Amino acid sequence: MDCSGCAKIAARAFESIPGVSNTSVTFIAGTANCDIDISVTNTTEVMRLVERATKYKVDRLDVTHPSLNLLMDQKSAQEVTRNLPQGVLDCKSISKRQYQVTYNSSVIGARKVLEAFPTATLAPPAQDENTTAGQARLWHVSWLTVIAFCFTIPVVVFSWADPPISERTKLYVSLVLATVVQAIAIPEFYQPALSALIYNRVVEMDMLVVISITAAYAYSMVAFALTLAGKDGETTEPLFETSTLLISLILLGRLIAAYARKRAVDAVSLRSLQPSTAMLVDKSGGSAEIDARLLELGDNLQIGPHAQIVTDATVCSGSSDVDESMITGEAMPIPKFPGDAVVAGTLNGRGTLLVEVDRLPGKNTVTDIADLVQQAQASKPRVQDLADKVAGYFIPVVVSISIIATVIWIVVGLKLRDQSAGLAVGTAITYGIAILAISCPCALGLAVPMVLVIAGGVAARLGIIIKTADVVERGFRCTDVIFDKTGTLTENTLDILEEFIFERDALPSTMIYALVRSMVKDNRHPVSQAIERALKQRDVKPLEVAAIESIPGAGTQCEYHDTVFRGGNQHWLELDNEKVNALAAQGLAVYCVADANGLLAAFGLKTSLRKEAKAAVQNLQSRGIEVHIVSGDGTAAVEAVATDLHISSTNIASRQSPEGKQTYIRRLKQIGKVVLFCGDGSNDAVAVTEAAVGVQIESSSDVTRATADVVLLGDLRGVLDLLDISKAAFHRILFNFLWAALYNVFAILLASGAFVTFRVPPAYAGLGEIVSVVPVVLTAATLLMKQFGKVSRQ
Repeated sequence: MDCSGCAKIAARAFESIPGVSNTSVTFIAGTANCDIDISVTNTTEVMRLVERATKYKVDRLDVTHPSLNLLMDQKSAQEVTRNLPQGVLDCKSISKRQYQVTYNSSVIGARKVLEAFPTATLAPPAQDENTTAGQARLWHVSWLTVIAFCFTIPVVVFSWADPPISERTKLYVSLVLATVVQAIAIPEFYQPALSALIYNRVVEMDMLVVISITAAYAYSMVAFALTLAGKDGETTEPLFETSTLLISLILLGRLIAAYARKRAVDAVSLRSLQPSTAMLVDKSGGSAEIDARLLELGDNLQIGPHAQIVTDATVCSGSSDVDESMITGEAMPIPKFPGDAVVAGTLNGRGTLLVEVDRLPGKNTVTDIADLVQQAQASKPRVQDLADKVAGYFIPVVVSISIIATVIWIVVGLKLRDQSAGLAVGTAITYGIAILAISCPCALGLAVPMVLVIAGGVAARLGIIIKTADVVERGFRCTDVIFDKTGTLTENTLDILEEFIFERDALPSTMIYALVRSMVKDNRHPVSQAIERALKQRDVKPLEVAAIESIPGAGTQCEYHDTVFRGGNQHWLELDNEKVNALAAQGLAVYCVADANGLLAAFGLKTSLRKEAKAAVQNLQSRGIEVHIVSGDGTAAVEAVATDLHISSTNIASRQSPEGKQTYIRRLKQIGKVVLFCGDGSNDAVAVTEAAVGVQIESSSDVTRATADVVLLGDLRGVLDLLDISKAAFHRILFNFLWAALYNVFAILLASGAFVTFRVPPAYAGLGEIVSVVPVVLTAATLLMKQFGKVSRQ
């Protein structure tokens, strides 16, 4: 696929099939996602119908289970396939000697799979599926271009030079060579255009090429026939060089554009971060290097100094500082000790680590992030809808202009220049052909998605995962940024500063502590996690409670021995206790547990501001952006943070429920503000949805659980980088739109002869593919050269 127009054709092909719904197509990655109702149709039939309608080759990607590509002969494969080992799901041929074996990693490991095929060996590592399509497309167009030029050059030489052979011989040779070049155009231009017209009832960009090269070739055939009949002359000069050059130059343009696109996409590829080998440690302590594809869950790996982490794992022994900048954008290495998680693609420091594999290389944090980035690429911002509407009118308008120009030049030739009918018609046709060939809606189709792909990749390298394309359009317009407090402006880890236990006869302190741990152990709020961590260190065992329920913005409720217990802030529990009030007055985060008879426990927790919070807030304010704090914490705690960050008291709101946060955002929206909300994901779902841009701070291991438009794997400086990337991306989209419009206007004027003394000959009109598309791709690629994050991280 070459542009968003191709993606629309593919999407229509999917949607026209009964039982297929929720289709999204990413033309740059060459992938499509859809839901198939298996009671109506099946995957094989859907693939067949889409291939027939689009002439694209369609393969199924299994993203649920891992697979191994093995080299073996057909006989060996058939012998094992007759009785597949438990856990092996499928074995299918993908080339003459290569087979893809899909397996359930929770049942059988990769090394056991390889052992099940005694004569098999691992095939060379496959490329990233999302870049393989681009590589295949590049090779395909390269061969077509080379072959087309090999046959075109002699035709051009015969037309423009004067070789020592007869005119009739030149015409015969030109006819044969032009026919071969025309045949090359059949799979590249004719089949997609006609398939789209017949099966999808859509006139797409290739139809302009088809009409122009067919007109040039057909006219040349007629002129050739008249020449053989002895009626050759000025009025019937064949245009074989025009049809061949058109095809060759358009192919050259597509080749250059495909190459530029592939380089740009490869530059932001995330899956390439994963190393291909691992150092496996066996039970006896020995180690051996193996292919990373053969790793199994629970394997122990040795990560040497300055080595890349192969996949997501947990540190078993050793300590080191790990550079996670390629995932989170954070330049400072992170200390790792036993029990800590390490992430695929990150770089170990000077120490040596022994880690246990938690996730396989094909399905880990790197692939999760890559999938989310691809999901954003498949979504469409509103500005893309505008481009699609304009492109929908483009082809009918260009065809109409071509017909009008042809008629006008026939009239000019006959009435003003006193040309013969044959000469007037022949000359006019060249203008019509040039208009059709030089116009190019692909520049318009590439204007948005090319920028989105690179912007998403650049952002991901900084630890900013953009999950919906609309963020690029809305982000730079933000006038107000709202932060939650706990876990967002403050560190995610809190420490218990003070605690009070109110014992009763039936509830001794040991039972109260156990009850508290039962209520906080599965809650993701930073306060709950801090208490859980402290009680776990004290070896407090949780009770078996019933009907536990998390109430957003309030706390947790459960039942134990038919008594209802609630844990949360003092306002939700409606407590007026002197000791609790004293904790709140100190600006501490307060967590209380109570039943119907009163207070049982109170914890006062303190945290510190994130080290980058003050600089991030000051940077936002220097841009003229209003900064707010909206939190469920007490007034004293929120005011203390606001004072430290120099945030106006009019821009803070404390004791806010999720609905209260939503109301606060709505009030700003009603006065024309564009709001970005940034929280840590706990109790923020409503606010994230209400804001124009919802941002959630998450650890890399939790990236897929985030529900916001944007996930920050680093720190608050990611908000600044997000705004910068959004602004730069949108400016490039606008430039691309402007370029596409200006190019087509001036190109059509030049091709139509509007300037009379200067025109673009039809033979050179194929250069339009290069002139129009390459600047769009290069403009998007300039995002790779900008130093995003450099200023915000100084």
